[in-house]
Parts: sequence; C-alpha cells; structure tokens
Amino acid sequence: MQKMQEGAIGYITKSNSAACKLILLVDDDEDEHEIFLSALKSIDKTFDFVSAYNCDKALDLLKELDPHYIFIDVNMPKTNGMVCLQEIKKISRIAQVPVYMYSTGVNANDSQRALQMGAVDYIIKPNSITALTALLKKIIV
Repeated sequence: MQKMQEGAIGYITKSNSAACKLILLVDDDEDEHEIFLSALKSIDKTFDFVSAYNCDKALDLLKELDPHYIFIDVNMPKTNGMVCLQEIKKISRIAQVPVYMYSTGVNANDSQRALQMGAVDYIIKPNSITALTALLKKIIV
C-alpha cells in the first residue's frame, strides 16, 4: 500500500494479478479509505484499490483508469456525491461501470435520485469492518 500526497489520491494498491479488479472509492474522510481498504484486503488481496478525496481528483484519475467498481460518498464538501455521480456518468468509456452511492444515512430522495441518475445502489456505510466486508463480498466477488 502506498499513501499518496494529500489532496490527490488516498491510497493505491497494486496486485500482481493481471485479472485483478480495480475499485475506486471517492470519499473526503481518510479513515473511510483505510476502513474500505482493510475490508477489501480481508476478502481478497488481488484487488487494486484507488481512492480520491474529492470529485475533482476522481475525475482526474478516471482520465487514465478503468475501474470495475466505483463507490462515492454522498456527503462531501465542495462537490457532493450526487454531482460527482453525474459527472462520472458523462464519461462514455466508463458509463457502464457499476457506481454505488455510499452514505452514513438514508435519504429517500437522494436514494431515488441516485438510482435514476445511474447508480446501481445507495448503500449505508456499515458500522464495522466485518459488516463492510460482508457487504463488499456480495457486491464484488
């Protein structure tokens, strides 16, 4: 695991497997990056993981990366997750990549809007690494 400079991306991991899946997390909370990475590692060590602290950095990364899954925090400062989802869905090359909105709370309006905008699901951030691991296993394995 390599921690990158602040403001750019959070973490990037590289597996040695050519068949590995690339997962992008967009979240302004550094702790969430570490928790997400821990959950991924407990599932399988062949995932590549890249995280961005904001939408602008995620969009920069997506100029070069083709993730298999994208998780976006709904409540971020500056550019919130809903706007980020909208911008990501404009990138035709990755328009079909499953995007999951990732939030600490349920907002029925946001959930419905996210699904209408192309998100696969609107999920609540689990309160433990064990619960997050179980959720991620259902999604990416």
